Amino acid sequence: MFKFAGILLLMAGCIGLGFNKVAEEKRRIRELREIRRMVMRIQSEMAYGKRTLPEICLLFGQCMEEPYRTAFLSAYEKFAENDGSGLDRIWKEELEDCMRGLPLRREEKDILCNLPAYLGSLDEKQQAADIGQSLDVLTARIAQAEAGYENRARVIMSVSVTAGIFVVILLL
Repeated sequence: MFKFAGILLLMAGCIGLGFNKVAEEKRRIRELREIRRMVMRIQSEMAYGKRTLPEICLLFGQCMEEPYRTAFLSAYEKFAENDGSGLDRIWKEELEDCMRGLPLRREEKDILCNLPAYLGSLDEKQQAADIGQSLDVLTARIAQAEAGYENRARVIMSVSVTAGIFVVILLL
């Protein structure tokens, strides 16, 4: 009886780990879409609203969801302090700190963290066009993640079930 209960619990644990990994993949796609939405809004605020990056941080700090809200508010406060730190450094520090727990790859996080690098030009339309390049990269990443999601989910689930069966056989 205890062996049977142990087998069931072991299989449930392995399958649960599989479900967790699949949910993490889905969350990654959702976060990529959120980042694309933010970059598109930054682009439009710069091009049409003629806003600066600190103003955009204040605006986003009031309307974004967590974890981005606190990062944008904190960046705005540091911009307002003006302690001599560079705009890019403050932006990168705050966003890297906020995206630490997100299921994104390093290069996907860098797209948003390195956004001020595209702001070298003083022309708002040129800045918006340069930011458009990161939008293209994000769109490609989202398409790639969505295309591979079904296959990855099937592989993850089959590996977790197979691992559970293997461990059960090994322990019998």
